[in-house]
Amino acid sequence: MLKCKEKYTWRRSIQFVFAIMVVLIGIQFIGFVQSISDSDVNLFKGRPAGVEAFLPISALVALKAWLTTGFFDQIHPAGLVIFLAAMSVSLLWKRAFCSWICPFGTLAEGLALLGQKIFKKNFTPPRWLDYVLRSLKYLIMGFFVYFIFVLMDGASAYAFLQTPYNMVADIKMLEFFINMTWVGFCVITGFIFLSVLIENFWCRYLCPYGALLGLLGMISPWKIRRDLDTCISCSRCSMACPNRINVDKTQIVWSPECTGCLNCVKQCPVSDTLKFDLPKPSFPLSQKRLALCVVGLWFVMIGIAQLTGHWDTSISMEMYRMLIPRMDQFSHF
Repeated sequence: MLKCKEKYTWRRSIQFVFAIMVVLIGIQFIGFVQSISDSDVNLFKGRPAGVEAFLPISALVALKAWLTTGFFDQIHPAGLVIFLAAMSVSLLWKRAFCSWICPFGTLAEGLALLGQKIFKKNFTPPRWLDYVLRSLKYLIMGFFVYFIFVLMDGASAYAFLQTPYNMVADIKMLEFFINMTWVGFCVITGFIFLSVLIENFWCRYLCPYGALLGLLGMISPWKIRRDLDTCISCSRCSMACPNRINVDKTQIVWSPECTGCLNCVKQCPVSDTLKFDLPKPSFPLSQKRLALCVVGLWFVMIGIAQLTGHWDTSISMEMYRMLIPRMDQFSHF
């Protein structure tokens, strides 16, 4: 039986909500930094813990310290919580974090749509070049994992978290964008231009975060599964896949590139031929169900962190006022 297409897109709605949250967090964080730097500014004094989502390297070091010493980072605890939530989502539902929550993923999709409007299509590298470029994100991921989990011991990881450099890492990140150099501007402009030309350029080729989540997603119990008996070989699923996975050529999608966007499931014209399901068909996830699962797990983990005191930083306003004027003197060593 042919199925009707849903006009209402759950994934787009979730992406929009999280994008708005990121913008609001950014505005509040700018106000927080201004309130510290300028005593006449009385607005936005509260620091939004969510800004720590943009400190993935600090979160990786915090994970190493937690696993080896048992101490949960109190400098940027929300960063570690968000990192753990992203990994948990991926362990269950492939790289759903990338396609449902991540603001960079949302931005990349928007830029790709812009490219389609301008050029009538997105450009795709040849298969051999695509394989070579995809390996870059795994090499970058491997560098960070090797440096932090192999070369750095637990005591060193914990010591790094207490350094002034790490304490103001979020503020240094903001300063980079506010006082951007020509080099930084050219690099970011280049990434934007390439993302307009090539769909998901950053996510597909360079994001080490996505590489790690993709590897975790390979052991996810939920996967795209194709019913060989009812499949009509129309290839709509493969054409709909933003990650160029040949869904119509496999019975189960194991690829670490799968982001659980369910575009392929939505485009399949035959009911129950493509499912995002467990090994034994029992609880297939539609876009609505997956939305509820991903968002539910995300906010449950954040809620637990808030209730247990593992969300807000232990750095006081007085400490920030002391550190910020000396920020350029701090080294990451």
